[in-house]
Amino acid sequence: MPVLMRSASLTHYADLASSVGLVPHEMLAAVGLPLSCLDSTELRIPATAVMRLMELSAERSGEEAFGLRLSVTRRLSSFGVVGMLARDEPTLRQVLDTLTRYLYLHNESLSTRIHEDGGIAVIEQMLLPSVGAGRQSVELALGALYHTLCLALGKTWQPRRVSFMHPAPADLSWHRSILGSNFLFSQDHNGIALLSAELDAPLHFADPAMRQQVRKLMHDDLSGHPFTFREEVEQLIMALLPTGRCGADQVAMHLGVDRRTVHRRLSAHGTTFTQLLDDIRLEQAQRLLGYGDRKLTDIAPLLGFSSLSAFSRWKRGYPMDARAKKQKSPDSIGKRGS
Repeated sequence: MPVLMRSASLTHYADLASSVGLVPHEMLAAVGLPLSCLDSTELRIPATAVMRLMELSAERSGEEAFGLRLSVTRRLSSFGVVGMLARDEPTLRQVLDTLTRYLYLHNESLSTRIHEDGGIAVIEQMLLPSVGAGRQSVELALGALYHTLCLALGKTWQPRRVSFMHPAPADLSWHRSILGSNFLFSQDHNGIALLSAELDAPLHFADPAMRQQVRKLMHDDLSGHPFTFREEVEQLIMALLPTGRCGADQVAMHLGVDRRTVHRRLSAHGTTFTQLLDDIRLEQAQRLLGYGDRKLTDIAPLLGFSSLSAFSRWKRGYPMDARAKKQKSPDSIGKRGS
């Protein structure tokens, strides 16, 4: 079943594409998206096609900051009914909680987590490995988050830092113009850091009465579950990998079930925990190595390995230059343990 997102993600795409010398309808055709995507914001379209469109647009136009430039047009209204609901929350923390909880109604491929330590909060954004997100999609997502924060905290607000996992482009002029100066590349996550106190600042534009009305209108949509069990496990694997504690037991604990339940329910999806773990590690390793500026000693811990030697042993058993191993049966892969 494809991972879907609303066609609102392509709002103002045609304008930007035309401005950098592209023909919008030709670009959509190249990735298999209908032209109606540009006229309607409510179509449900494959996330993989949108991700490919962003990368292809940057490649063909030579505009390295294509995704970031498109993010400038994003507002809470770009999130549809989810944005309507979040807009009237009393604090930024509650805005983000609402966006995080119901983001699947807008984009099934994107998830958000907030980490807090020592008075600093990091809002981390993660895209499902299966959608093939690249630099442009990451910068579009982080740029949209940045503009949401500016809407809440004021136009003069600046983040503590904006972190990107990919390396810096050759020209940083658009990044400086849009994000200011506090951004870093080749980091271990994609996210924005700010003061924890800023999360709890009251929002002057919040309207509690309107919030209640929108909640009533959205009742049916909000009752749905965003992810399949397999997708929930994939999200947890992505989040837990850098911690070095990403076993089936830890995932089961976060899901509130036991280890056997995880294996049984994944089996119903035709896979195993080990297979998902290896597939996500493979995708992450290929992406990090593809950036060209990462050492193996830096990549190993991001994939949950305690040492470079452990990473090397895994690579020998699961070569990154061939995805043929993904075609193994769940039983044959499961014998390697998890």
